Amino acid sequence: MRPLLRHLCASAVPRLVRNLLLGSLIIQATGCAMFSNHVTLKTEMPAQFVVDVTASYRPLFTSVCILPDDYAGDPNPDKAMFYSQLSPTPHTSEFEVELGKRVGDCTLVLNSFDFTIRDRSQAGRNTFETSTVGLEVETFLKEDEQLATRLDEQLLEVRCHWEDADTKSRPERRLECHGLDANKHERKGGQLGMLKMRQLQGLTLRLKVSAADMVEISRPLK
Repeated sequence: MRPLLRHLCASAVPRLVRNLLLGSLIIQATGCAMFSNHVTLKTEMPAQFVVDVTASYRPLFTSVCILPDDYAGDPNPDKAMFYSQLSPTPHTSEFEVELGKRVGDCTLVLNSFDFTIRDRSQAGRNTFETSTVGLEVETFLKEDEQLATRLDEQLLEVRCHWEDADTKSRPERRLECHGLDANKHERKGGQLGMLKMRQLQGLTLRLKVSAADMVEISRPLK
């Protein structure tokens, strides 16, 4: 037996509210987007780029979920993986991602996305072709927090470029990917922000990746 993962639950949230939330997460779509248990993830990639998507889940109520090792043949039941295909031209992919699921006696909810982006056109010795950006997902509202606005589509824009790494032993090149703000400036770090669960239920999350030469980019904001 092993703990799936540890997470302190929001004990201040009334049980009724949590039960209603659970119902909205595990009921399949019934014609109303708010009762959908999925978000449609669409990816737009440049030529020769691919993305590996990891959706991570956490327990909704309890602090620890105990599962047998290699639960149902899956060594990582708290994660879901999605992969785009390599193409010589710009391309799109579409995936249906669960927002909540049952694993044994555990009720899990979507906690985050990690997008691992690769530029296969530049693979070679002393070249690091991978860069990762992430998005957090929150289930519960904080005290006095207003409901987040629901849009048909949430857009995540990411720009990637190559940089020469500052190493003394040997020259290296690294792929650097950063999210863009509303003014098309690169954000500092690898985080794309945070969305509420209600901004995803029955809606679309679009990841749009673009490639840029180093001379064309805006540096990450300080």
